[in-house]
Amino acid sequence: MYKLFTDKSELFECDIKLEGASLGKSKARLVVETSDYSLLFNGSISSGGKCEIPIRKLKGLIDENTSGNIRLEVVAEDTLFTPWESDFEVDASKKVTVEVKTQTTKKPIVEAKVRVKVKNEKPTLTEKQHIINLFKLLVKEDINVDNISYKHNALNNIVATYLQDNPVKNADKVIGGILKVLEKRK
Repeated sequence: MYKLFTDKSELFECDIKLEGASLGKSKARLVVETSDYSLLFNGSISSGGKCEIPIRKLKGLIDENTSGNIRLEVVAEDTLFTPWESDFEVDASKKVTVEVKTQTTKKPIVEAKVRVKVKNEKPTLTEKQHIINLFKLLVKEDINVDNISYKHNALNNIVATYLQDNPVKNADKVIGGILKVLEKRK
């Protein structure tokens, strides 16, 4: 079975031996027949007998999965020969197939409230400085105990950025210290 393509040009090639007629005056053509219509592609035959027939992209002319009969016709000095014939099928040279495995829906966001118990340990001097610096940043962003649940994203960003830029030995103590300061400032 001969394959034709909707998305790729191709070249039909064959060697022809002709007796009793001149190859130079002969013509070759490829006839593609479906049950509804026929297409004709003209080609050439060299003096050495090499036959070449270009077949253009068939998109818009023939649909994929179409089948039918294809034949080579040679016209030599007003005589028609059909030296080759075959069935054909039209396909695409490039295909994409998708198989959907599962379909998931987004799960609702669950808000969890965290309770932090703070021990009454005295922070070191450097930890005090970190607490003061972070507290200043929170005041600047107007974050307090009353609105902390609404501004928790801003709070997380401020603390994460600060801790990234300023290495802290005991981050839990510093965060606990900030919470104490925010509670006192109600």
